Amino acid sequence: MVENNRSNGRVTRYAIAYNKILKMIKDGLYPEGSKFPTEPILAEQLGISRSTLRQALRLLQEDGILEAKKGIGNFVRKTLNIDNIGMERMSNPFYMSCIDPIDHVDIEMEVQVSSEHIDRIFNRKTPVALAIYRYYKNENCIKGSCFSHVATDFEYINSIDLNKHDEVLNFLEHGIYEYGLSSALEIRLVPATEYIKEANTGNESSYYQMIIERISDTTGNIIAYSKYYIPFERAIFKVFRKQ
Repeated sequence: MVENNRSNGRVTRYAIAYNKILKMIKDGLYPEGSKFPTEPILAEQLGISRSTLRQALRLLQEDGILEAKKGIGNFVRKTLNIDNIGMERMSNPFYMSCIDPIDHVDIEMEVQVSSEHIDRIFNRKTPVALAIYRYYKNENCIKGSCFSHVATDFEYINSIDLNKHDEVLNFLEHGIYEYGLSSALEIRLVPATEYIKEANTGNESSYYQMIIERISDTTGNIIAYSKYYIPFERAIFKVFRKQ
């Protein structure tokens, strides 16, 4: 936690404050989801200046331990199961990346005939594709969205009743990862265009993390192409590696 533009004494002070706050959390004084005291109160409790405290809080926020909610204060983040957050695992990347809990997913679907754009996505001619919108919500507020194109020329799709949105949603959220052989992810930071704002009504973020996902089957054909959008401030990406 040493920064080149700070003196060793200053670093020591906010490093000590960081460790003290972290110990409070680990000891259960401030459990997951709880709100921290205001800066003046916490600085007094720790016997440090508010500028030193802010440095410690900023590092705790960067490390994913605290979450700053504008106009409200700092909260202890709820942790996720380590098995569910690694981007190397083949499953829905939205849940691995968005720090907000999701209690409901709305879905809209339409059938699209072949076009140059769709053929380019799948790298082959496909007569019909499904265009599917997903809206990830918590307490009826949109926390992120996804737009997918799904091919209709692979065998498994015939086992899904496309008239039942719940069945289609379950396939997209879970089944496709059991059927598909591999997936490729590409992550970009993009500005909030009118299209993105419309799909994520209620969010005021100026930038979004866009996750492009391509899922391929055992023959190597791309069967689904998705773009997930998460407000920049609400996305964290983690990858677990071993020697």
